[in-house]
Amino acid sequence: MAQLQRPLHLAFAVVIGFLVYPLSENRKLRWLDVLLAALSAFALGYVACHYDAITVRQTMVTPLSTLDIIVGGLVIVFLLEITRRSVGWIMSAIAMVFIVYILVGPYLPGVLAHRGFSWTDLIDYQVFGLDGIYSIPISISATYIVLFVILGTLMEFTGTGDVIMDIGKAIAGRYRGGPAKVASISSALFGSISGSAAANVYATGTFTIPMMKKIGYSPAFSGAVEAVASTGGQLMPPVMGASAFLMAELLGVPYIQVCKAALLPAILYYISLFIVLDFEAARMGIKGMDREELPKVADIWPRLYLLIPLVLLIAILVRGFTPFRAAFIAIIVTFALSFLKKETRFTLESFVKAIVVSAKRSVMIAAACGAAGIIIGAITLTGVGLSMSSIIMSLSGGSKFLALLLVMVSSIIMGMGTPTTVAYIVVSTLSVPIMKDLGYAALPSHLFVFYFAVLSMITPPVALAAYAAADIAKEDSMKVGFTAMRIGLIVFVIPFVFLQDPSLLMQGTAGTIAFRFVMAALSAVAFGGAVTGWLGLSLNWLGRLILLAAFGLIISPEITTTLGGFALLVGVWVLRRLLAVKSPINTKVT
Repeated sequence: MAQLQRPLHLAFAVVIGFLVYPLSENRKLRWLDVLLAALSAFALGYVACHYDAITVRQTMVTPLSTLDIIVGGLVIVFLLEITRRSVGWIMSAIAMVFIVYILVGPYLPGVLAHRGFSWTDLIDYQVFGLDGIYSIPISISATYIVLFVILGTLMEFTGTGDVIMDIGKAIAGRYRGGPAKVASISSALFGSISGSAAANVYATGTFTIPMMKKIGYSPAFSGAVEAVASTGGQLMPPVMGASAFLMAELLGVPYIQVCKAALLPAILYYISLFIVLDFEAARMGIKGMDREELPKVADIWPRLYLLIPLVLLIAILVRGFTPFRAAFIAIIVTFALSFLKKETRFTLESFVKAIVVSAKRSVMIAAACGAAGIIIGAITLTGVGLSMSSIIMSLSGGSKFLALLLVMVSSIIMGMGTPTTVAYIVVSTLSVPIMKDLGYAALPSHLFVFYFAVLSMITPPVALAAYAAADIAKEDSMKVGFTAMRIGLIVFVIPFVFLQDPSLLMQGTAGTIAFRFVMAALSAVAFGGAVTGWLGLSLNWLGRLILLAAFGLIISPEITTTLGGFALLVGVWVLRRLLAVKSPINTKVT
């Protein structure tokens, strides 16, 4: 039952959290963490143990006892503290702001005002029902996400990440700017199951960033490439950082439908990144990796069996089975396959270590989902979601495009500093109703806000993926963050494109979908040339403006405008090839 599963899951997470995320490195204070763990076991265990009574009571109608109120208050305090320790102070602070908002509603101005609620009402709604802390996010964490965290950790310990890295090297390493392209491939493959862009950076960037620096990329550019590549992994099916299951649950549609819609935009993300990296490498004269640095195919083949769990996972999901079953079977297979070779075999020590790492990662997700539940509870209790919609509609002055820009900015801000799944939960709760008011369908609306919640990972000032990459690259985090925004500038446009053109979400005939996808890929060529100032030759400001115009025309949903933009792109290419230095759009020949 939900009333038992969700509180029990959060109880385990909070208790473990106080033990693995200490208040201080000073061992003399460990007694305090143990005391907090014991108290949280009592408070959250109380809710789990009384699930049968909670199931039949009416929220905010059936009165709470004094003990209920004390326990509920402790649950909220402990959750906020473990969120601060495991996720960071930003997520905890946001949740506290919404708690205060519930209490001070009558004293606020304009559309932000509401009738206000007492502390008892707040505890009742947030702790003793399924609309606050124990709402959908905790359900998804308990049912799906924790299994995918375990799967990702086991695959990491068996060396699957190394196989993915070597595949990336073999495919793209020898080409110009090779390590940057390796980062893209490996991050796309690994990032989908990692659940965190920052974790993806540490998993793959440890190898790719030093390689990029070695062949001539600056530390800032090297870190930025890895940050953008790792962030894109969260948008790549089949797992999408575990958000695909959450989106399917919120939309009430089959999981495979979400993956189908998300596939082409995710591929466009990496096509765009590849083009920018290739043009940048050509402009800078950066070559590929040395032959001796590339893995031999003969060395990769014997290790490809480690990818079987990932293939099996996709196959089971495509067959229509639940993500729970798919993840469980993939975990069993991963564990079994580890014993085929001595170097990947789990020992008691390595297995315990993998479980500990999984537990720490699960604590972070569960705590963040619980804090997100506080935010969701505050939104539904106070009706602030409707107020947000009114504010954005008012500020946009009736302009749909301006309203979308405001939704974009608010989604980026709300997504900052939080894990992928939590960022999506927050923005979907607040922003999707606004999208519906603007007349957009549910699935495109969810994908639109999800994209920008994820892109907050590379958007300063709180760009977690850029911070992680800066740490590895030994470079200023702000510099890495703004470089990442420049490299990934086109991906900020992709959501607007698929919102206006449903063909990119696999809606329409096969011919229309194929045509639109090819045109979108060509628009990435135009945009990449405009951003880098390169299209086989260095371009001056006039050439870059023409390419930017070509990009805008190609992504237009009107067929004649699209073809006109394509003709303009071809014209620039031909002019560049035929006239070379004499062309008014070229600055030099290299």
